[in-house]
Amino acid sequence: MIKLDRIHFDGTTWDFSEYFEYIRSVAHLMPQPLGDYSTDWESYALSGTKTLHDARLLSAILDKTYDGKYSNVVSSVELSFIDQMFQGKTTLRYGDVSSYLFKETDSDTHLHADVLVHEFSIVSPGRFRHRIMLDHSGEIEIEFGTFSHVWKKEL
Repeated sequence: MIKLDRIHFDGTTWDFSEYFEYIRSVAHLMPQPLGDYSTDWESYALSGTKTLHDARLLSAILDKTYDGKYSNVVSSVELSFIDQMFQGKTTLRYGDVSSYLFKETDSDTHLHADVLVHEFSIVSPGRFRHRIMLDHSGEIEIEFGTFSHVWKKEL
């Protein structure tokens, strides 16, 4: 199970105070799209169309691009989520991906999994991590170099 670095759960509630302090202090070290998204409190809110909380994963796409001799690879990941109100879609794109983990929930007993919480961090200069915890023990963790996101109202 992945462990969040700065968001803590006491068995009843999530405490974001350490995380929000951290992300505000390092946002200037991130590429602007990542800094903007990671400090947008709407993406962490308990309700709303732009929050990842209670969103459901629609798709996860892993793309590998090789050089002409198939010896060097550049990986990217795209995650798409339908919001908790089923009104909009958030697409997160990660480039220059160095590692990823996708742990599916137990689909035999749980037909869907909602995002519980997510956390960004700096791994090293120019390298970032996004951890996403889903209910029913689902997990996503991506280490990357570039990031973009799009929110689109579904019709």
